Amino acid sequence: MSSKDKSLVVLGSGIGGMAAASTLAFSGYNVTILEKCSTFGGKAGLLIKEGFNFDTGPSLLTLPDWIDEAFLFCNKNPRDYYSYEKLDIVTRYYFSDKTFVDVCGNIEKTADHFEKIGLDRKVFLDYMSKWNEIYDVSEKTFLSNNIKFNKVFLSNALEWLKKSSLKDIYLPMAKYNQRELSNQKIELIMNRFATYTGSSPYATPAFMNQLGVVEMMKGAYFPKGGIHSISKALYQLCLNVGVKFNFDSAVSNISYVKNKFKISTKEKTYDSLKLVSNIDFFQTQKLLQRNINVSTKDLSTSCVVFYWGVTKEFPKLKLHNIIFSGDYKQEFNDIFNCNDIADPTIYINISSKMDKTHAPNGCENWFVMINVPAKISLITNKELNRLRELIIKKLSIFVEENIASLISFEEILTPQKLHENTGSFEGALYGENQNSFKSIINRKKNQDKKLKNLFYVGGTVRPGGGMPLAAKSGIDTAKMILKDES
Repeated sequence: MSSKDKSLVVLGSGIGGMAAASTLAFSGYNVTILEKCSTFGGKAGLLIKEGFNFDTGPSLLTLPDWIDEAFLFCNKNPRDYYSYEKLDIVTRYYFSDKTFVDVCGNIEKTADHFEKIGLDRKVFLDYMSKWNEIYDVSEKTFLSNNIKFNKVFLSNALEWLKKSSLKDIYLPMAKYNQRELSNQKIELIMNRFATYTGSSPYATPAFMNQLGVVEMMKGAYFPKGGIHSISKALYQLCLNVGVKFNFDSAVSNISYVKNKFKISTKEKTYDSLKLVSNIDFFQTQKLLQRNINVSTKDLSTSCVVFYWGVTKEFPKLKLHNIIFSGDYKQEFNDIFNCNDIADPTIYINISSKMDKTHAPNGCENWFVMINVPAKISLITNKELNRLRELIIKKLSIFVEENIASLISFEEILTPQKLHENTGSFEGALYGENQNSFKSIINRKKNQDKKLKNLFYVGGTVRPGGGMPLAAKSGIDTAKMILKDES
């Protein structure tokens, strides 16, 4: 390849896009990232207003080694770019009766806490041990860049089946957990991991219980400076290996003419023999003028986030907090049937618990999120106001304080804004949901079916959503490109 032929365009500067760009640039490609926004990070952005700092999207770091791989590939020390500390208390879970329990970074401590609310610690530890074994095999089998039915895959799949069972593949997560744990509160905690793929625990297979292993057994972390420090680290890595960033460059059209991609923005048209899209998969199809055939029920959940500057500190709240709804099953029924949500589960992230510079003295930065359907038209101003009042009322009961009077700053993220800011199709956080084993296996691949020089990275394609998987998709896809040319 000539140096001209080695030019390559990446669409979007999210975690996956920057991981792919740095890998390719270090390997000799002249990489340009086109980013529609004025800064980098995608969903993992940063909001700074009135003395409050908010990570705009992801809030929990797991599997940092997977992110580190982008730096190590480029012969860089990841700790020169970002650092982190392991969490002792990962998440505090509140139930509708106002009791709570802590999930810790040490599985033995978590088992002790669970035993206090009625689950024999040995039952829980045996349960986690089984899923840890299954996860270790699944990482080799299902989390590879693209599932290929070759000898390696079949060998790993057979090993997986020995440790699991066919009935557990298809049994819904919630039903499996009810059978194995028989403790409603612990079932809620384990069922919640389905939301990490934007899915329902009452539909997604028990196979997805492995998600709990990542957080509960592999560890959860807080990056120094907050989650955006990871975006910042990848941005600096990209600059160090020669990646060019063109911000405020929204793509309006992609065409493929004479074996070359033409990527149109308002300012100019870019040519590229190969194209890597870190834009939502379905949004990329729209830019290619392809027909999209996907229903709302097939999409992952979306969200509404309230970024609140709160003028008081609440010692009982931790970095990560969950307040469960009174009827979890009904909540997911409402979400996937596009009904009004009567009692949402509320997630609160307060990074100022770990970094006091994220809020003024005596204040806290509350990232308050609920799951909603991935359908932009449903979240009208009227519905948004209803949800806001519902959340404030519920939180005020749990913290025994009138939250409304303590909010000094507010900004809101809706499915519409998610779509506008990050290209998320209908505001879906992870593309398609994983409410069946078929949807897990058929998750969108990293290489286009028709145009073999078109590649996809990020949370809407393989291997899945979340920062570590988004990074892995970028790194593995870049390696696929490099392998194809060798």
